[in-house]
Amino acid sequence: MARFSREQIEAQIRDQLVRDGFSADVARSAAMRGAEHYTSRPNASIASSLAIAKTYAKPLKRVRDKPDRPHVPGRRKGAYR
Repeated sequence: MARFSREQIEAQIRDQLVRDGFSADVARSAAMRGAEHYTSRPNASIASSLAIAKTYAKPLKRVRDKPDRPHVPGRRKGAYR
């Protein structure tokens, strides 16, 4: 199995995150975290590094003061009828 350099992994993860719809800034930050995971773990794969990067990018993608899902009037959590 080939080992890639940190820069190569960052580029691969960043390109994939941009294709998945993340902004360039978020993709760059998350790619750095994914590449760090890849280089620090001896058995890390590109797929696991991409999963780590997506997990890291999820909260970065959110806009401040905006809920993560739209409000639906009349539906409360835990209310059964």
